[in-house]
Amino acid sequence: MKLIKKIHDIARLGLAPDIEQALIHHLIEPFDFYIESAQDVWNEINTTLYYIEPSDSDETLSMEDEADQSMLRFVKNYPEFVDAISDSYLLALAIFNSDGGGCYVFAPKSSQTHIVNELKTHLDN
Repeated sequence: MKLIKKIHDIARLGLAPDIEQALIHHLIEPFDFYIESAQDVWNEINTTLYYIEPSDSDETLSMEDEADQSMLRFVKNYPEFVDAISDSYLLALAIFNSDGGGCYVFAPKSSQTHIVNELKTHLDN
C-alpha cells in the first residue's frame, strides 16, 4: 500500500498511462481540472489517497500502522462515493471533517482484500 499526499506523486505508482490519467482526471475535475488548485485544497484540508496495490492482501494491510488502518476502515464504512476508474480500478472517497478533508482509496477491482470487496458493493449504487 502506498500513501499519496501530492497529486504529482501519482506518477510514481507505476500505473499504466491511461489509468494514471483517468485517476488524475477524476481527482482534479472538481477544481475545473487545475491540478495546482486541487493540490492547494488537498494541502489545506489534509486530503490523502491510499493506493492498495495488486500485491496487497488483508495480511499485509494489517501490518500498516494503526492510523492508516483506521483511515482505511473509515473509507470502507463511510464512503461518500465509489466510482469505477476504468474497467479495472475503483476510487472511493470518505469525508472526515466539516472542511471537506477526506481520504481516497484507489485500488484494482481484482483485489481480494476485505476493504476492496466491501467497496465494490457500492459501485452500482
